[in-house]
Amino acid sequence: MRILLLAFLLFNSLYAHKLYVLGNDDGKTLHVKSYFTKSSFCQNCQVKILDKNKHVLFKGTTDKKGEVDFPFTSKNVYIDVVASMGHKNRVFYESENEMIGEDKNESYLKILFALGIIGTIFFILKLLKR
Repeated sequence: MRILLLAFLLFNSLYAHKLYVLGNDDGKTLHVKSYFTKSSFCQNCQVKILDKNKHVLFKGTTDKKGEVDFPFTSKNVYIDVVASMGHKNRVFYESENEMIGEDKNESYLKILFALGIIGTIFFILKLLKR
């Protein structure tokens, strides 16, 4: 029974030291949250955002709640969090949201261009009908 109790305490303490990393985005900003347990946030932890080739895009430090925000520039990134005493974790984040920004402006230009072509075709047909 003592061995079982000792094993339970040992495994419970190991679980408390696992570093969890969560990512979420709204199309403009990538929100990163890191914590050890639900009540123990990863404070002042170094966070790096890496691209697919693992080149550093952004660096930052978490606040008291274990959170940090970065500009959203790529749909697929690695989130690398390094805490004190050798705790670290790297997760791959793939966004399901559409990026908001320059791509959106380009789609508006394509729509306006297509409407211009349609208007020109109707104008030409009207001239030919006379």
